[in-house]
Amino acid sequence: MKGLVLVLTSALLFTGCQTVAQGTTKVGDWMEKSSLNEFEQMTHKGIRDKFLWIEQQENGRKRVQLAKPLIAAKFGIEKRNVNSLFLVHYVNHEANFIEANRKIENGFYNSEQDLAAKYFVDQAKANGHEVRVYKSKISGRVNNGLVQPIKEINGASNLYDVDPVFVEYDKDKRVVAIMTRSWQTISGIGVDSRIYTNIYFGGDGLRWFENNFSNSYLSDNLLRVYR
Repeated sequence: MKGLVLVLTSALLFTGCQTVAQGTTKVGDWMEKSSLNEFEQMTHKGIRDKFLWIEQQENGRKRVQLAKPLIAAKFGIEKRNVNSLFLVHYVNHEANFIEANRKIENGFYNSEQDLAAKYFVDQAKANGHEVRVYKSKISGRVNNGLVQPIKEINGASNLYDVDPVFVEYDKDKRVVAIMTRSWQTISGIGVDSRIYTNIYFGGDGLRWFENNFSNSYLSDNLLRVYR
């Protein structure tokens, strides 16, 4: 009798393990399919193919990854969907908020010359488009009207008006992508500074920009044009 109970118990445990494994596999299948579908449906293929790629993993699954040079430059994917891509990049460590924010506001980090900016401009030029760079004075207004990847939390300070705004225009002078930057300094042992690269290329964000920023206002705040 004891032997029978042991056999039944072992069988139940084995069946349970199989069920858990099957459930885990199904969840993994669903996540992979969802991620790949989202990748395929991204509305700006130029940005998608410049910034992202699909890695074939050893377990046979496919995973959407950030371009290797961006990873090497310490950028990471914060969030993505069919209409936007958000990157995060750890930049600096200071003793306190005052010093951390002072450095950011004084422009110690040149976001116009970093790798994310280069990728944004390069993909636009490859498609025969142009990128207009606008002064940082409009950055706060633009960021305020668009979804942000960072939230207001205790122990953190966020800055939205420090960096230039990049806007990609197609051959018909229509806005097809916007890239802004936002900062978060967050306390731990000292204060870490992170810059977020916010790239918008679909949905209501582009229409909102066109409806709220006149051509004359943008011209008055134009820094340079990349073609």
